[in-house]
Amino acid sequence: MSKKIIVIGAGVIGLHCAYYLNEAGFEVEVIEAGSENNEDGCSYGNCGLLVPSHFVPLASPEMLRSGLKMMLDRTSPVYLPPGKNISSLPWFFKFIKAANKKSVARAIPTLYKLNDESRKLYEELSAQNKNQSGFTNKGLLMAATTEKGLEEEVALAKIAKDLGIKTQLLDQQQLKTIEPEIDLQVAGAVLYKSDGNVSPEGHLRWLKSYLKAGGIVFRYDTSVNRFQVEKGKIKAVDTSFGKLNADEFVLATGSYSAKLVASVGVKVPVISGKGYSFDLQKDRLKLQTPLILTEAKVALTPFENTVRLGSGMEFNGTIGDISYNRVQAIINRTQKALPNMEKLDAKKLDIWEGLRPVTPTGVPIIGRTNKYNNLLVAAGHAMMGVSLGPITGKIISQLVVGEKPDFDMDLMSI
Repeated sequence: MSKKIIVIGAGVIGLHCAYYLNEAGFEVEVIEAGSENNEDGCSYGNCGLLVPSHFVPLASPEMLRSGLKMMLDRTSPVYLPPGKNISSLPWFFKFIKAANKKSVARAIPTLYKLNDESRKLYEELSAQNKNQSGFTNKGLLMAATTEKGLEEEVALAKIAKDLGIKTQLLDQQQLKTIEPEIDLQVAGAVLYKSDGNVSPEGHLRWLKSYLKAGGIVFRYDTSVNRFQVEKGKIKAVDTSFGKLNADEFVLATGSYSAKLVASVGVKVPVISGKGYSFDLQKDRLKLQTPLILTEAKVALTPFENTVRLGSGMEFNGTIGDISYNRVQAIINRTQKALPNMEKLDAKKLDIWEGLRPVTPTGVPIIGRTNKYNNLLVAAGHAMMGVSLGPITGKIISQLVVGEKPDFDMDLMSI
């Protein structure tokens, strides 16, 4: 008889864990606190970028320097509301400790390999679903508005080259060839040819329907109350549906992960980083290639009919508390680089907000817990949840099978 695995969380990480566990032949059940048709979560409103180019962890000396300057500014891309973060001081001390050159150097090859392998898996999945995922591989433009910013991007491109990533430095004229219908006022850009994107909504809708058709049980509107422990293992979860037993459990609940397992003595060092996004019709912004404005920290992704703008990292932000000043600042920073973009009023936009799960190292947590060998955690992917979804699911399935994934697993352990 095959093992039964309960996956807690039906976001991009949980669904990919369910997919690869199912492919490995396990009986899989998915528990989700939200409703079946709820697409408000962090997995849906993001920019859908697939980013082998994002090999530098969030916890880095550069982020520490720039972040400290921005953290108390209510209109900056990074915001630290003091009152909401007092209880998270230990997390921030760990972040500061991890933001050093040695830790970054260790993380770079792992983050690159995770993203690169995951992009390859997206190619396989999109072929399987006849591209209901909306997969494209047009690359990613990292555009800088200043010469200093461009120098920093060129330095990163040199590291990328050593990793095997193909890049191209573009001036204004070359950018115009790639993006003939937008006026991009920047010092230059680096094109990462390794990158791509998917439609988060399209991909996850397909994945849920595929899993349901394959016999996986989904329990929506089902919250986890507590874990039942017996003889050093998780025996069951008590939920609003009732008691659910399994052989192994996968925790994939993003920024809510720490709270769910705290009662059984498992510490998951994840806090939330709130981000915003909104969509514009493509005829209002005729972008063809995914774009990040590096100094402004704004991402723009063209989908079939829309272009999505996303930005922001508000530590321990809360859903339902939209900062229109912050969203207006996102718009204003974007318009500096795209002066012909129409004037927008944040209060008149349909704004999405989501809580990204962030670890103090900038590296996701993927693996078994030390305290309970049958409890696995897959959380803390920050802005790369969509990008790292498939590879996370594959690693989790390998661990349940008993295989040793070809990654630095100690780096991702807790």
